[in-house]
Amino acid sequence: MAWNVAGIPFMSVHAFPLSRELPTIRIVAGAIARLPSDEAAQLWRETASHLLSVAIERGQNANDARDEVRRFFDAVQSALPSELSL
Repeated sequence: MAWNVAGIPFMSVHAFPLSRELPTIRIVAGAIARLPSDEAAQLWRETASHLLSVAIERGQNANDARDEVRRFFDAVQSALPSELSL
């Protein structure tokens, strides 16, 4: 363990992954399922952009943040009824 000059150990905090936030996944999947395809695609683009910002604000680098948004998208896909999966 590493220590700072005051003798306190350095700590790191990892945010809960977006792709595991089940209530959010269900909300997004439900909204996408109710919208016509063009509106659903627009909602996804806006959601993805917002989630990317959130992941970066939580301290992820841009590449890791994009990967997390992809995992979130996969989770939303899994939550959609099979006939609606994109």
